[in-house]
Amino acid sequence: MSSPTTADRPTVETARLAVLTAGRQAQRLAARGNSVRVIARFDRSAYVCAPDGQLACIGGETLGLGPLNALVGTDDFTAARLAVGDRVVLDVSDTVPWRPRPFAIPTAEGLRRAVASLDGATATVPPRGLAQTADSDPINARARRGLSVLTELMATPGGELPREITALIGLGPGLTPAGDDALGGAMIALRAFGRPKAADWLASHVLPLAVALTSSISLAHLEAAADGEGAAALHDTLAALAGGDAAGAADGLRRLDRIGHSSGWDALAGAAAALEGLG
Repeated sequence: MSSPTTADRPTVETARLAVLTAGRQAQRLAARGNSVRVIARFDRSAYVCAPDGQLACIGGETLGLGPLNALVGTDDFTAARLAVGDRVVLDVSDTVPWRPRPFAIPTAEGLRRAVASLDGATATVPPRGLAQTADSDPINARARRGLSVLTELMATPGGELPREITALIGLGPGLTPAGDDALGGAMIALRAFGRPKAADWLASHVLPLAVALTSSISLAHLEAAADGEGAAALHDTLAALAGGDAAGAADGLRRLDRIGHSSGWDALAGAAAALEGLG
């Protein structure tokens, strides 16, 4: 969950930024060579929209990698002083593409160990958002009910999506609500751990509803998650858990902790709920 900053200066002429690294969706948008419009501005990033509605997120190197992210030089991003309404042209002539690295899918016993090892990792990096166990917050309580039902369904996914899970769509404040982040994390984990049918089933219900129930930015992230792609920090955390790499998992959690208000943790909560059901 995160909120945009307020623009503090008038709109300027089209800016040109050289993209260092970009995810699949960001590179596809930028490769067209057309200018795109800034629709939301944050401290470290800005969302841009193409005429056909495709979205990307641009920012400096500290933004982190992901399917929608196009990383430019931090000084270049700062100097551009982008505001909502500005136009941007993204140069991808020397861009290095980013894709999440696949990892060896563990056995059923290995999967159970991976899920259990989350407790040890969070002992060193205190969780926030939906990854917390406390249900005192009404949004967290509703979301955790939905994730509990999702866990129960993972053994035999199919049929209509229960209302407890559909209630996650658009649940929470910000441009990427916590419920959306959790559903995205679940779809990413299912694909990463070799359960494409379960991911397809979840995506086939979530995406059509999300068109009307959440923001265009959150929908773009859900569409990427349906294809199995999300923040690099989440992919790296899942890979570390699958491989029994405690130090790698702790590092991944520290990086997840820096994503949005609690978006990284919310995505991990969804991933953990789905994986727990597979075990």
